[in-house]
Amino acid sequence: MRAEPRPLATSLRYAVLVGVVLLAAVPVYLYLEPHWRALVPRLAAALVLGTALLELRGILAGRLARHGPSALDAARIPPLVEPGAPHRLLELTASVRAGLRSRRHFERVLWPRLTALAARPLVPPPRRRGRGPSLGSVREIIAAIEDER
Repeated sequence: MRAEPRPLATSLRYAVLVGVVLLAAVPVYLYLEPHWRALVPRLAAALVLGTALLELRGILAGRLARHGPSALDAARIPPLVEPGAPHRLLELTASVRAGLRSRRHFERVLWPRLTALAARPLVPPPRRRGRGPSLGSVREIIAAIEDER
């Protein structure tokens, strides 16, 4: 888990970002025709603000994840694993969930584990932009491995 952001480091990082954006925006601003010039500062400000908002969203999501679901959310979501389940099962469940969210985690962690279990080569699931395969695709892969045995 990331440590809490330090205000001085964050300020310095954004000062560098603003400097780099200015270094790129000023020549473009001077090169453009006058009726297009108003667009350059708006795009530069949008880039800096968008970066700040994405970082703020990540910090907020991390803080919310640390506290866990509220009592209402916890009652609504059924547990996927028994409370006394072995630690290894909990790790595998977390790995499958991460593989469904992240294509990179799926390709580097989960897919090698699945191919090691299979006796014959497996067909990789269809790609989804930025995300791992669907839960149905993973079920099909696991069913194909079970049918081999």
